[in-house]
Amino acid sequence: MSYVTLQRSFPMVVGQQSYTIGESGSPNINTARPYDIVSAFIRDNNNNDYPMRIIPRDIWDNIGEKGITSQIPDTLFYASDFPNGTIYIFPVPLLAYTVVYNATTNQVVFTDLFQTLSMPAGYERGFVMNLALELMNVGFPFLLDEKAFAMLIQNASEAKGNIKRRNLKEVIAEYDPAIVSRSQATYNIYSDSSPRSS
Repeated sequence: MSYVTLQRSFPMVVGQQSYTIGESGSPNINTARPYDIVSAFIRDNNNNDYPMRIIPRDIWDNIGEKGITSQIPDTLFYASDFPNGTIYIFPVPLLAYTVVYNATTNQVVFTDLFQTLSMPAGYERGFVMNLALELMNVGFPFLLDEKAFAMLIQNASEAKGNIKRRNLKEVIAEYDPAIVSRSQATYNIYSDSSPRSS
């Protein structure tokens, strides 16, 4: 739940469809491996932007001829493998434009037990309460009576829920107007007609 959405970019290579991303070995894109890529677009040399759709694995697998080429690819699939993920571009690029993507990644990477942490409101309470529960689960000797233990569980759950709710993004429904009836052609059940015939 402790993630941040960052905008990053990388140059496409003519004729190259897949790009490894992470910090292990020698990836094509040397940056923190994202959990997910939520949106992306292509930027040309004149700073014009062209949208890309992000697709899941099942739709990627259903693309029959993945070797088709194009000057401006319009599809991105992200395989979140470990330790490095892989970004797939379709169609295969014919021009070395830039892919700009928004990815969710770790908000912070802990290097030791004494690292200073700066987080948004509510995160400290969530970390402290849930760490206490986690330590109790591994046998750390807390002296809590049954009522205090029940209160800790409730507080930890509430703090975690607050963080999750804060990170939920609004999903806006979209539709293709070419396949949906327009309002002027909608059938009216009360008059038994459409606006064009009335």
